[in-house]
Amino acid sequence: GVQTCALPISPPHRLGWEPNYVFNQPLFERLVRTRLDALASVSVFTCAEVKGVSHTADGVAVRVNHLREAREETCTARFLVACDGGSSPIRKSLGIELDDLGFDEPWLVVDALVSDAMSTRLPQTQVQYCEADRPCTFVVGTGRHRRWEIMLSDDEYRTGNFPDDMLWPLLRRWVQPGEVELWRRAAYRFHGLIAQQWRRGGVFLAGDAAHMTPPFMAQGMVQGLRDAHNLAWKLACVLRGEAAASLLETYEIERKPHVRATTLRAMELGRLICERDPDKARARDRKLRDEQGGVIKTQFRQQMIPGLTTGLIRPHQALAGQPFLQPRVTDDQGEALLDDRLARDFVLCGLDSDPEVDGAALRAAVRGMPVQWVSVRDDETPASDSAASVSSPMLARWMRDHDASVVLVRPDKYVFGHARTTAGALDLIADLKARLR
Repeated sequence: GVQTCALPISPPHRLGWEPNYVFNQPLFERLVRTRLDALASVSVFTCAEVKGVSHTADGVAVRVNHLREAREETCTARFLVACDGGSSPIRKSLGIELDDLGFDEPWLVVDALVSDAMSTRLPQTQVQYCEADRPCTFVVGTGRHRRWEIMLSDDEYRTGNFPDDMLWPLLRRWVQPGEVELWRRAAYRFHGLIAQQWRRGGVFLAGDAAHMTPPFMAQGMVQGLRDAHNLAWKLACVLRGEAAASLLETYEIERKPHVRATTLRAMELGRLICERDPDKARARDRKLRDEQGGVIKTQFRQQMIPGLTTGLIRPHQALAGQPFLQPRVTDDQGEALLDDRLARDFVLCGLDSDPEVDGAALRAAVRGMPVQWVSVRDDETPASDSAASVSSPMLARWMRDHDASVVLVRPDKYVFGHARTTAGALDLIADLKARLR
């Protein structure tokens, strides 16, 4: 259900994985559901409706209607995360408005399954047709899955299912009726929207309930995953008593500017793609060709996505708020991706070869904190002072290039801060401790 996109880049990759993937979302969701079903701490209700949310002295109360059993119950919790989609009834019940970033365009999305013979006739990679009369996108999915995204005019727009007599003329450039198996077709509007507030008391908004983006950077689901990753470890720290409840205030502080910047970039790309004025489209094409100097230059989405600019990060440091590397590493258990060797807590990484880094002193400083010490080597020699040790020339080189002999990494693998010496690292640890408490 997952395959990499063919791209002109070779490993090793900074994050261990290929830069881009396409995947089958229904299969992905089934895998997630299977994992949830295996967790004793999770209860899943697939035929239930939230009828109301209210705040209590201890948190929140959620009134739930179980449709199959025709019964209603009230569930209480300290916190509630509302991931209930773009139309979010919970967001609406809280009276939270959406800021419109100024993008509103009708598009048709068509998913189809193709035969092997047809797949060879169709483009072999993603194609963006920036044509003024009908901007559209062709996407190569996994296996037999192919997708068309086609811009509509307002007089063509129909919500929901799209009629055949309007659909096939739009696809005739690629396929004719009967040549593919239509899987899904839907007309809807691409929006750029962000909730004015992401938290009200013990209720947090996440995913489409908090924001919606046009799909031109393929960041819709990814934005929601970042929300979940950012919020989950903070909730865990607070519920375990490792951090004050004020840590949760950094969720919106960190995620909202990140989502806004990424959404604005997607809108910028969308406006390039969606230009319907022929003269402006020709001027755009000339400008893009001139900028490229006649040579097509690949730019990856990761290069367009910002880091964190505020919140629980060390201010005024080059690496603070940037994603940490995840190279393949070697340790006494063999080879693995770095994250597979790290705890789900904070991680303090120090260069084993740097004489100004006292690993024993740093391990003592983080004792009693949710912080794991890891010694980083750039060869296969045993670590000088730590059993938690990995070998990674890429990571060691990256740390040296940024004059960072010690890097403190958050549970969501963003860099909190870095230091050159043991003294600087001790100050970094003290800062984290103070801000958690």
